[in-house]
Amino acid sequence: MDIGELVQYLNRMSSSLSEIGDKTSSGLQDIEIRLSDLDGTLTMTNVLLIILIIVVALNTFLKWKNSKN
Repeated sequence: MDIGELVQYLNRMSSSLSEIGDKTSSGLQDIEIRLSDLDGTLTMTNVLLIILIIVVALNTFLKWKNSKN
């Protein structure tokens, strides 16, 4: 292996490492977008769950109050 081949090998290795970095960065951006969407969905789910808990508690209270009468 002469110097020219070694330089080409090192250049290809450097290029491959650069591609790995680019692909990793792109994948991380995709994950960040998905997590952001998931955060919004979980917020909406929590709001709906709180409303459901309030409705069930109110319903239980009204049934208890009506049964006393």
